[in-house]
Amino acid sequence: MKNTFPSYYKYFSCIADRCPDTCCAGWAVVADDESLEKYRNTDTPFGDKIRSVLSVDEDGDTIFTPVNNRCPFLLESGLCEMYIELGHENLCRTCRQFPRHITYFGARSETGISLSCPEAARIIMHGSDPITFETENTLDFPQPTDIDAELYFTLLEARKKAIDILQNREFTIEARVCAFLDFSRRISPLVRHYKCNEIRDAISADYFAKEKPPFSRRRKSGTLKKIFSDFREFEMLDISWKDALSSAEKTDIIGYAETVSDFEWEYEHLMVYFVFRYFMTAVFDGDLLTKAKLAAVSFIVIQRLQASVNADKETRTKIIQRYSKEVEHSASNMEFLKTAMKKSRCYGIENLINIIMEK
Repeated sequence: MKNTFPSYYKYFSCIADRCPDTCCAGWAVVADDESLEKYRNTDTPFGDKIRSVLSVDEDGDTIFTPVNNRCPFLLESGLCEMYIELGHENLCRTCRQFPRHITYFGARSETGISLSCPEAARIIMHGSDPITFETENTLDFPQPTDIDAELYFTLLEARKKAIDILQNREFTIEARVCAFLDFSRRISPLVRHYKCNEIRDAISADYFAKEKPPFSRRRKSGTLKKIFSDFREFEMLDISWKDALSSAEKTDIIGYAETVSDFEWEYEHLMVYFVFRYFMTAVFDGDLLTKAKLAAVSFIVIQRLQASVNADKETRTKIIQRYSKEVEHSASNMEFLKTAMKKSRCYGIENLINIIMEK
């Protein structure tokens, strides 16, 4: 197989008890079938402990029952008791992989690290150079798939175009995000109908040349109200997230936006992260536009969360990490948001562009 990954991926290593957060609190960890078989056959006192904390949740998944909203194997030191007793290879799949994520496309795969991990977020947001990607051969076996090969390779070209747009530093980050949205809107129906030749034609167009409509304060107000109202409906790991969202909605972005030019590359990295992680999954469902909206809405909300506290570099990264943890790593939150983006006109491309181009 061939595996593609951002160049920063190779620099990630879990910092364990030195981590300022923990992936072992707030989430119920699902144990995969292969790991469960190992645990059932672990004939030791620790095996007995593992089996004693297994339970079935409301979705029918077998989980490690949390204790005080923490994994039962999370020690006060911040280390993992199961890792100490059984080693890395005997952790369940979720714990072995996190914060790594992998998507399979038949004989190809893509791997990255999630912004929800503090160390991963630090690495992704560390350097100002444009993010690059590498592809290596692996010994993994191809995964069965029924994706359309021509559409897959055409989408690869389209994603490269999207990333090129976002990394074009001749323009402001706002202009780049809007050009990316224009491009995504143009090719989305073509992806849905497998019109690969027309997608290639669209790739060659200049999306910075299009004149943007006049800014509408009324449209901005209504769109932001809907977005932040939806976000406050999410299930939350930390209830203070709701207060942070309310403050962000009321924040005047203009003054803060004037300072953004000093660290525009952070938002560039943020957008490239979302495009790398989600863009190609349109080959499975044909829904490219929702992936583009997810990236743009994340840009809008994160920038306002940062502006509401006039965040410095460290705090900006913490806010990005918290956003990912609250939004990306809740299946119900992601499903709620995707449904809202499909159903509500407030999430229309013109409305999102209107907000982004306010300054």
